[in-house]
Amino acid sequence: MSNADPKSSPPPLTAGIPHQSMKIFTYPKIIFIMPTLIAALICGIGMTVIRDRTTDPTKGVATVSEPVKTGETKTTVKTPGNTTTTTKDVTQNPERIRRFTSAQNILGVIFLGVFALNLLIIAIDFPRFTILLVIVGVFGLGFFFLWLNVYYNLVPPLVNALEAIYVVANAGFYFMFAFIVTAILGIIWITRYLDYWEILPNEILHNHGPFSDLERYPTMNLKFDKEIPDILEYLILRSGRLVLHVGNERKSIVLDNVLWIDRKEERLKKLMSRLEVRITSDQEASEPI
Repeated sequence: MSNADPKSSPPPLTAGIPHQSMKIFTYPKIIFIMPTLIAALICGIGMTVIRDRTTDPTKGVATVSEPVKTGETKTTVKTPGNTTTTTKDVTQNPERIRRFTSAQNILGVIFLGVFALNLLIIAIDFPRFTILLVIVGVFGLGFFFLWLNVYYNLVPPLVNALEAIYVVANAGFYFMFAFIVTAILGIIWITRYLDYWEILPNEILHNHGPFSDLERYPTMNLKFDKEIPDILEYLILRSGRLVLHVGNERKSIVLDNVLWIDRKEERLKKLMSRLEVRITSDQEASEPI
């Protein structure tokens, strides 16, 4: 016969211990569009600062030269709503108006460049060695181009090719793009609770479906691996992959695109270092479940 007081049962061993459980969410790859979102906001602010100037600098000025007398030329400058006639010496070299380096074009090129690189990151995985090869290859091509430029003067044709590029958009386009991407990311953030994993000291719970269907897996002899399949995605949101090896299960549980993977790894180590044990009294053991 036990002398233990049934009313004074001991508290669970896990009382007061942090990290009793943790939730793990997986996300679609569209979340890595974040750099493009930031670029759109920056370009939108930039276009607002320059007052939405989208006019091609080479199209706003048209010159027609007529000989007046030796050494002079009459130039008619036409702008929207204004016509001005000036006379200047033909020996002067008129300054060439460059549209590629205009502020509105630079903002457009930056946005499209970030967007293209972002799509490449989403489409292709870049392991550590692959990204190193890409960086070395870019530097190698750059030095090779500079070496060829010494003999063939490739810079002027390149400058002329760049002058043919003129891509602009007003601030409304950039801000609307940022709004659409933000709305999509917000929907993803809200609906993440439709499919997530919860790790407890004794079991793994998989909640999925609109009605919270539940699957349970034991944590006994649980092993897990952390993988970084894409170094660029890791740099953006510290994303990685968790592979859970559950005992008595033929297939491993693969969780892709887990954000802040290093924090999840540390919490999972602390959580798996404990096994929850509950001590019951004789009276509790005799009660029907």
